[in-house]
Amino acid sequence: MIRRRRYRPVVPVSPPHRNGRRGSPAHGRILVVGGHDDTRELLVTILKTEGYDVDLAEDGDAALRRYREQPADIVLMDLYVARVDGVAAIRDLCAAFPDIVIVAMSGDDSPLWSGALAEARAAGARFTLRKPLEPWLLLRTLEGLIAARKTLLDRLHRTA
Repeated sequence: MIRRRRYRPVVPVSPPHRNGRRGSPAHGRILVVGGHDDTRELLVTILKTEGYDVDLAEDGDAALRRYREQPADIVLMDLYVARVDGVAAIRDLCAAFPDIVIVAMSGDDSPLWSGALAEARAAGARFTLRKPLEPWLLLRTLEGLIAARKTLLDRLHRTA
């Protein structure tokens, strides 16, 4: 009796990422817009550690200028920024760039700003997050949005 060996395809396994997950994150360019230096620095540290290319803007006007200079895959917008508030900046960015993907963030739950995240979504933000941010939630959100955007762009290129 002859024994046959079962064929097992060799599947390459990527080495674990330094955070313990297999594979690499959905790399992309993120524009972080926030009025607080410490918040921006923390987000830069988290995002760069995960392999993202990060640009910074301190307010809505700077965000519009930076996005015009070099568009990002995602704009991470704090609703409390100087000069132009975050909701107005979202409206301006969406008017100038209809395909932009904005994730709005807010941590203030005062009565004045209780509906700020809902307003941000109405202004054009695709996703909203309440602060304080859980890093894993932020990263999963960005990975999902970038993967969805790349899938959509791939489909558009194939049908064109």
